[in-house]
Amino acid sequence: MKLLYTLIITMLYFPIASQNHDYVWLFGYNYTSSLPGIEGSIGDFKQQPFGFEYINIGIPLFVSNAIVSDSTGHLKFYTNACSIANSNHEIMENGEGINPGQIHETYCDNGYIAGTQGCLILPKPGNPDLYYVFHKHIITTSSEIITDALLYSMVDISLNNGMGKVIQKNQPLVETAITYSQLTAVKHANGKDWWILTGGDQNNLYYTFLLDSNGLDPYFTQSIGSPSSYNGSRGGQAVFSPDGSKYARYSATDGVFLFDFDRANGLLSNFRHIPIGDPWVSGGVAISPNSRFLYVSSTLFVYQYDLWAQEIIVTKDTVAIYDNFQAPFPTTFYTQQLAPDCKIYINSQNGSFFLHVIHNPDEPGLSCNLEQHGVPLPYPHQLSMPNFPNYRLGPLIPGETPAPPCSPIVSTEEPLPAPEPAIKVFPNPASGQFTIRLTAPAAGEWQLFHADGRLALRQFLSAGVAQYEIAVSQLPPGMYFYRVFLEGQPGGSGKVSVVR
Repeated sequence: MKLLYTLIITMLYFPIASQNHDYVWLFGYNYTSSLPGIEGSIGDFKQQPFGFEYINIGIPLFVSNAIVSDSTGHLKFYTNACSIANSNHEIMENGEGINPGQIHETYCDNGYIAGTQGCLILPKPGNPDLYYVFHKHIITTSSEIITDALLYSMVDISLNNGMGKVIQKNQPLVETAITYSQLTAVKHANGKDWWILTGGDQNNLYYTFLLDSNGLDPYFTQSIGSPSSYNGSRGGQAVFSPDGSKYARYSATDGVFLFDFDRANGLLSNFRHIPIGDPWVSGGVAISPNSRFLYVSSTLFVYQYDLWAQEIIVTKDTVAIYDNFQAPFPTTFYTQQLAPDCKIYINSQNGSFFLHVIHNPDEPGLSCNLEQHGVPLPYPHQLSMPNFPNYRLGPLIPGETPAPPCSPIVSTEEPLPAPEPAIKVFPNPASGQFTIRLTAPAAGEWQLFHADGRLALRQFLSAGVAQYEIAVSQLPPGMYFYRVFLEGQPGGSGKVSVVR
């Protein structure tokens, strides 16, 4: 009886555990010629404490980036939408020549430029050895970049002693203009099959595919919501909520297009538009593990919205302002990805030796604990972020909570005492003036911003002066955000309110 019980538990657990293909993350490109190969960074979320280590990778991951591993954290293969590399970081058999054409010939020494969501890897339901690699094909004209097709290639990972072989390549799925980047997928209501979705270009069309054990069904289109603007290389990002009930699509020109999603029939509904209002050119979007909070990164800001609220648009909360850190280029906010440790990682729109991280994305406001440049990389990424769906989503059972999309890491170490902040701003809220108090007085500048990012006030700081009084009676009531620079370095940021 004990053996039978163990066997049943194993059978119930294995289909879920074996589908977690997002543990290994890779970054890297031709950053310097001083070392052999392509310098890169590898992180394995099965290893604790989590961090990135140096590695020579097989292909440059410039912009487009998709990876697949197994539930033990063993890398299977990855692609940059130009080539497919195996776990030995060598070009897989027949893995060259992905997305042929002018862009391939011009850019593929460094990687493909179809956006961070320009490619995606999904396992074929019912066959653990076959994987579909979806990749967007782009062309250029004299004035713009056009995504003119969605293609797929297929890998049989059982061949070549587990190193795999590409058995189909560059098969057309859509041969018309579709949106740049923004390629994502979600589990069908049966918990086994996949819906793959991408938007049209400068229209309100959505192309949806079903991938099941028989392969790919022909796509169907749906016309819903506002038409998208041309986003070219600005890209943006699209995600499903971890529970599969929402689909959010963001670009700097359009803001957020938010829909409900039916996992049973693949249809979008209940369109809502969330304008962001920033003048910036790029950014990304992610949704918290509990599917409640939507995070929008918009170059200099990261915003949080409450998807459980009746009026989502009024819940906008600024949870980060870019702190001017550079490593070596400005570490502004770009695309995002929910990770197996239940944190959201954010890259920059420049080459950088760091990722930002939202440590507690299920928490409201500043409690989400967004740490800028909090995750060091041994070598920089270059506009690259792995594109993963939620592999852990099971069947849709009415009345039951979906399986969690990740597992938070619980540390057994005693936490270190929190350091005293470099700056305190009080009282908060204030009606007439704020007091700025510095722990270690230094020359610098304190800046106060309106909620929409406009500069409201600035105060120059002098060495040796520890406290300043800032009059705010002339400012309209509302929420404001501040940041401080001390001796040219970021010294902290926060949120304050002005009341009457």
